[in-house]
Amino acid sequence: MPPPLVTVVIGTYLRESYIRRTLDSVFAQDWPALQVVVVDDASDDRTVDILREYGERIELVVLPKNSRRPAVPRNVALKLARGEYIAFLDSDDLWKPGKIRQQVEFMAAHPDVMLLHGNSENIDLEDRPLGVRHGGLLPDGDDKFLRLLEHCFISISTVMVRRAVLDSVGLLDEDPFYRAKEDYEWFLRVAHRHPIAALPDVLACYRKAPTGISAEEGNWHMRPEDAPMHLRILQRPELWQGRADRAFVRRVFLDACRTNSIHWRGQRHPGRALWFCRLGLTVHPFARPLWLEAAKAAAQTLTRK
Repeated sequence: MPPPLVTVVIGTYLRESYIRRTLDSVFAQDWPALQVVVVDDASDDRTVDILREYGERIELVVLPKNSRRPAVPRNVALKLARGEYIAFLDSDDLWKPGKIRQQVEFMAAHPDVMLLHGNSENIDLEDRPLGVRHGGLLPDGDDKFLRLLEHCFISISTVMVRRAVLDSVGLLDEDPFYRAKEDYEWFLRVAHRHPIAALPDVLACYRKAPTGISAEEGNWHMRPEDAPMHLRILQRPELWQGRADRAFVRRVFLDACRTNSIHWRGQRHPGRALWFCRLGLTVHPFARPLWLEAAKAAAQTLTRK
């Protein structure tokens, strides 16, 4: 019996410095049945020229206009997927040798698991290791859903899913709100309906680059915890009803607001700290910890004048 086909989904934009290393890590896998779909989001550097050098080894789609949403190229690739399994890879990340084989063998032995992920290692621009990403955050036990509601501990470049999951939960959400976090929303949809599992091994390398969506200054609303995302989750009970109660999801959101307020007050940004306090108090006006934190931030504002 031939080995099952694995579709590799790669969306890319302005990655001329990294895309060759990324693809070479795919073709270094010891798995013979790969469909590699690369969707370029209208790059205007040499990314597409480099991709074309791979010829028929990849299925290349070049979008006519930049979407500014990673979900768009990923969804284009997902619609072309023919594999029994689908593996995601960001276009500046790398796979460790044996990653695909290890995951396919696990999935074959655990037919109930619909999503499998693992650890990833942070690397710098020159591929030098910087430590394990989400170190110590992969939860133990069978039900990881509550922990996933608290924190996205899944790195998409380590993810493999069964193709059947697309029929169950659909594609990634292209709403601009989810830009840079559409994978988290999708993971929640999958984990809400199906068992997920993790391997303890480092399966991929996540590149910490100073540029990109996650590095944009405008994203201070999301740091260090993504409070707006947790608010959106709270507002979408279809993501957690039956697996968690509203009090738990609200607590996660309020904790994120307080954590961010403390962080930005420590960075001498009391205005940002107050922003998070106000955000949390719109949901729970009687949250005493947020009022106390707001008072500290307000006092810091006065001392700066």
